[in-house]
Amino acid sequence: MAVKKTHHLDKRIPRMLADIEGGDDDLLTTRATAQWLGVTAQWLELGRSKHYGPKFTRLSPRMIRYRRGDVLAWLKSRTHKSTSEYAA
Repeated sequence: MAVKKTHHLDKRIPRMLADIEGGDDDLLTTRATAQWLGVTAQWLELGRSKHYGPKFTRLSPRMIRYRRGDVLAWLKSRTHKSTSEYAA
């Protein structure tokens, strides 16, 4: 059985969901997304290559953006009532 990894930001998800400004289609830079989530830009960059983290949009080879709605959906998918929901 594979164990789903958790990250330190899981505990802050409810607060981050409550502090939303802007529309779902807003495009955020990696830096802005990292600041919002309270992680480093490097964490998001690693997440893109290792397949964890929110969906992103590649506008050009050197321009990555995150739709606010995709980040919110990713946060909501990580919300659990107990550790047994994601530990199995």
